[in-house]
Amino acid sequence: MTRLLLALAGVLLLAVVALTLVWLAGQLLVGLGSFVVGTAGILGRLLGYLLGTGLLAGLAYFLASAWRPTKGTRS
Repeated sequence: MTRLLLALAGVLLLAVVALTLVWLAGQLLVGLGSFVVGTAGILGRLLGYLLGTGLLAGLAYFLASAWRPTKGTRS
């Protein structure tokens, strides 16, 4: 009878440890997921900023080069 109770206690302890490890893995994955989502949001905003800045810089370059006087003389 004692061996049976020890075996049941061992199985119960193993189940509790396994559930604890599964819970801990879930908590770590939730934290990692939050980090990935935050990083994606920051990179998305950075991409939008870089696209807008590149568009405005290209427009400024086009306008500056269009109004630049020509170097050659016209005859």
